[in-house]
Amino acid sequence: MDRRYTACLAALLLCAQLANAQAYSELTLNALRVRMYSNGLIGPDLSAGTSAFTVPSQSGAALLYSSGLWLGGLSPDAQLKMAAHLYGANGQRDYFPGPLTNDGLATITPQQSALYDQVWLINQADVDLHRAYYDCLGNPGCDVSIAFPNGYTVPQAFISWPALGDIAAGQDLYLAPFFDYNGDGNYNPFDGDHPCIHGDQALYSIFNDKLSTHTQSGALPIGVEVHAMPFAYTNDPALANTVFVMYKIINRSTQTLTDFHIGHFADLELGCGQDDHIGTDAQRGLIYVVNGDEEDAACSGAPGFGTQPPAFGMAIIKGHLLEADGLDNAETATELYQYGTGYADGVIDNERFGLSGSMYWLGQGTPGTTDPSLANQYFNNIRGYWANGMPLTYGGTGYSLDPNAVPTDYAFPGASDPAGLGTAGVPQAPWTEASAGNIPGDRRVLARMGPGTLEPGEHINLLLAYVYAPAPSGGATTSLDALLQRVDSVRAFALDIPGMWNSMEEHWSIACGELPTGLPELGGAAGQLTIFPNPAALAIQLNAPNMPPGALMEVYDSRGTLVRNFTTTGPNTTLDVSSLREGLYLVRMVSGNGLVVGRFIKE
Repeated sequence: MDRRYTACLAALLLCAQLANAQAYSELTLNALRVRMYSNGLIGPDLSAGTSAFTVPSQSGAALLYSSGLWLGGLSPDAQLKMAAHLYGANGQRDYFPGPLTNDGLATITPQQSALYDQVWLINQADVDLHRAYYDCLGNPGCDVSIAFPNGYTVPQAFISWPALGDIAAGQDLYLAPFFDYNGDGNYNPFDGDHPCIHGDQALYSIFNDKLSTHTQSGALPIGVEVHAMPFAYTNDPALANTVFVMYKIINRSTQTLTDFHIGHFADLELGCGQDDHIGTDAQRGLIYVVNGDEEDAACSGAPGFGTQPPAFGMAIIKGHLLEADGLDNAETATELYQYGTGYADGVIDNERFGLSGSMYWLGQGTPGTTDPSLANQYFNNIRGYWANGMPLTYGGTGYSLDPNAVPTDYAFPGASDPAGLGTAGVPQAPWTEASAGNIPGDRRVLARMGPGTLEPGEHINLLLAYVYAPAPSGGATTSLDALLQRVDSVRAFALDIPGMWNSMEEHWSIACGELPTGLPELGGAAGQLTIFPNPAALAIQLNAPNMPPGALMEVYDSRGTLVRNFTTTGPNTTLDVSSLREGLYLVRMVSGNGLVVGRFIKE
């Protein structure tokens, strides 16, 4: 924690000015509090020098301090091009708000950047209500004065949503994903158009690495435009307090970068950040943090989690596509994209990077094993080396001067790499911080993907997840077991997110207009919805005590397809389901009183 307070005390006024000048917003679902800034930095409260990534949010106990995207590679003339997030202290930045021009120059003016100095917060419940209102307007059987007796106001975030770029300024016409309600190719929320998101609540920002000098890494800019969408779901135990982050990365420059790597950085802090151990589960694509002892006491002004600390991790769910080679590749020890997706599945050229490697470094320690400060040190880290250029090696702390030490792609993989894919195909004995007897302390980690090539105009879609899991008893080890199970559930869920896996890289991985997988069963002012009999073969009775006659009612099948669209007859409505196919269905009712959702099974 010392680095934050020292940095801000050294230039307190500058820190405050920069923090105030950079917009942010926060996810606040469940017990989460997760802040993202308009340049994509995730986690810190820059004005206070504390964490704004906490669970439970009211406790103030942190899961990480700072996190964000790293990109780096070599230009045709062998110059390093790099952009990275670290802590954002003293206004150090490699990323800036706003989209770039698509003319190959990859430029943006300060005035254009200022227009995008915001983070949009969208709630799926607001999207549902918006759709219901415009559906009602277009439905002769729906009386809008009854369904919405108090009228309807379009949310401000829908009005300012950055759906369309300024083509006169050289930007792409279509930027943020939206549902075109009337199909006119334009975005106008007063025509029924609305933002498209994943989850029940999402943040959205557009940023670039080209506006100004890179004061974080000190490297030359690449010319990338990045769209980021953190999102979360409610009402699903498997997703409780999980935060997904989806990235769309576009190379707006005319240069091809080789030895190109993607990384995602996290300064992991489990409550007190001075007593942690980190580890890697290579097969799950996970880097995690656990408490190094059985009690996470408060330290340096940071609250701890107490005698039953949770475990927390960052998992690569969807990596970027490998270079097309016309083959259905299988993983081998000689390939550097271990444990990804799409291998040996009968589909050609759908292979994606998994967690190619994990790197870590220390808050304090041997010179060269702490935070990078020069461009080449950032590039060393993203390629799996310590800042001083020494390789990460297997065993102990991972830092060895022994010329016979075994280089490794994974830091503390335990038994998760049985084939030795991270050690050139030579299996090693399990290795963790605990088994090595390492002293718990302050850790930073980097999830790595690569190497590859970044082509001009290339689009890359990524998905990662921050996953939190407390065990009810048994200490830190049982929390790690709970985390691994939770990551499996999260990964299985992500495979069914509509649009996530079947879209081209040039398009957002959002099946806009389909039913959100995690649609909440809300009560609120509308009360509750009960359905009986359930299962049913012929008809069901739907009871929603606070739902007026004429409210919009929709039925969706398990694929998210709308199969029925009609209005309620009052608090009690009968629905004939005899013609529906067997399976699971979802019913939602929407009126000015709110939204209620229920599920039934057709026998």
